[in-house]
Amino acid sequence: MLITTEYGKIEITLQAISSIVKKVVQESYGPVNVGSPQQGFFARILGSEEKHGIKVIEELDGTLEINVELVLEYGVRIPTVVANIQENVFHRLKLLTEANNVKVNVYVVGLQD
Repeated sequence: MLITTEYGKIEITLQAISSIVKKVVQESYGPVNVGSPQQGFFARILGSEEKHGIKVIEELDGTLEINVELVLEYGVRIPTVVANIQENVFHRLKLLTEANNVKVNVYVVGLQD
């Protein structure tokens, strides 16, 4: 993501955006794990962000598409939790990166006690 200011250009990498998304999801109520429930301990520690369940795509028109795979806590209202996470990610990215075109897709891949 490239931002032009009066003093020059600022480049925010997709990995940095992925880190912001991961932090926002961890602060939210409901998620137990980001990514697939089948991942082992070492795969989660040593894997890339895509393996963590977060994928950030920057389209040619500057739109950011965020895909997040989540394991939610059993018993939570799934639509409410997912809508809150989408809203939190959208607003935090808008605040921190000044990105106006953000699509947040959340995929619930499992439930856990």
